[in-house]
Amino acid sequence: MAHNFHALLPELKDRIQKDFVREIVEDTEELSGVPYPYVTPGSSKKDALYYWDSYFINLGLIRLKLVDLARHNVENIIYLQRKLGYVPCSNRKNKTWRPVLPLLPWFVRDIYRATGDKDWLSRMLPAVLDEFHFWTTKPHTTPVGLYRYVKPDGSDFKSIRFSDVDNINPIDLNAMLYRNALLIYDLQIETDGNGDKHLQQKSDHIKTMFSIFHDTKTGFYYDNIFTAKKLSSIKTLAGFMPLFVEMLEPDQAAELQKHIKEFIAPGGVMMTSKDYSSKEIDSAYPLITAPYVYFLVKGLIDHDFMEDAADIGENWLAMVQENYEKTGEMWEWYNVQEKSVKSKNGIENAPVLGSTAGAYIALIDALGLE
Repeated sequence: MAHNFHALLPELKDRIQKDFVREIVEDTEELSGVPYPYVTPGSSKKDALYYWDSYFINLGLIRLKLVDLARHNVENIIYLQRKLGYVPCSNRKNKTWRPVLPLLPWFVRDIYRATGDKDWLSRMLPAVLDEFHFWTTKPHTTPVGLYRYVKPDGSDFKSIRFSDVDNINPIDLNAMLYRNALLIYDLQIETDGNGDKHLQQKSDHIKTMFSIFHDTKTGFYYDNIFTAKKLSSIKTLAGFMPLFVEMLEPDQAAELQKHIKEFIAPGGVMMTSKDYSSKEIDSAYPLITAPYVYFLVKGLIDHDFMEDAADIGENWLAMVQENYEKTGEMWEWYNVQEKSVKSKNGIENAPVLGSTAGAYIALIDALGLE
């Protein structure tokens, strides 16, 4: 069946502008006020700005030529960072901290690429550097010289990967910090021609240490449980993050690419390679959320694994489009085995236009689909 994925874009743009833009300048009982309008991920998110969702929302906004709105999302996040001393996961007062990947350099780089505004970049860079220092100093440091999450302030955090986040070097977090150091260095060069050599040294250090995540028998990458001096047994899409951050040599990338077949499903890919009996988790077999589809497909494209990228990306796009036509919504997660928005385990799903629509739009562009 042929799909016209672009057909949804005018409707998505209209819905974002009409239904999901919020302007909350003053503090409310639930939310911290921010200076500019922002895009909330969906009605289930209670009008809040979310850091994680906003990165993928921005991918879509920039491609929909809504760059000012994307820039305001970034400036609001940095406003909250300056207020709290760290980048919160949300402007909801009771949900300021939980483990999410640090994406501020990517936010800022994307806006700069879209606008070419070097003065704006210069103003944002100190905040980007502050976030990097936050993640590479205590309490995020570990005895093996890498970095970890810390316990969230919300009781609703559940992950099949982490029984105790304090004891694990996450593969995706450390991969992201490797690339963040290089991104910040490059952005510094853009602003005044000089980059902090310590950032390059930090990136080199992470890359040198990265063998700690690698299972030499299988050629895959796993979270490292540093307190037990072993690798996690949970095989997830996070193991492909080295592709997205472009830190592998061609032979290493080819070795990793061989594992994709274990994650393939009719609707794209699953978050985990098999069922680990995760009855309450929305990011495990047979489910997937949009961000890790984007990370994987973009990483495959960047390494010229185009056949895999096209198969996974187009199957996921088709599933999202078909369910949108049935339900009138995009969703927080999808059951990629059944190509549905329902789980046999009764895991609660929610309509979320934000990150799912952003990834949908960005993948159409990345795959060069007409």
